[in-house]
Amino acid sequence: MGAAVLSAGRAAATTQPGVLYTSTLIITDAKIVIADNKFAARTGHARYPRGSMLRYTVVNRGTHAFTLDILGSSTGRLAPGKRNTILVNWDRRGRFTFHVAPRGPTLRVWVF
Repeated sequence: MGAAVLSAGRAAATTQPGVLYTSTLIITDAKIVIADNKFAARTGHARYPRGSMLRYTVVNRGTHAFTLDILGSSTGRLAPGKRNTILVNWDRRGRFTFHVAPRGPTLRVWVF
């Protein structure tokens, strides 16, 4: 009676821990522009691999004070002409939509 030997190979990692990307989000009254997104899609949506850590510098170039909250990281109330930095861990796959409050533009993000 022979014994079967199974070899379990090591699975490839789906994320790369320890990598921090930086990007600038520019908020206007009509839209949010991601100034330097190396994962940008042709559709205009931001795309990131799961596990990406991003440090966003958020700049308000609109005429109203805004607040942007992304997965629990918030800019706080950001007056026109001001900037703030937030750190976001994109640890879940999916399509996300974030709204600038109050009544501001929308940010769409796809995590793959």
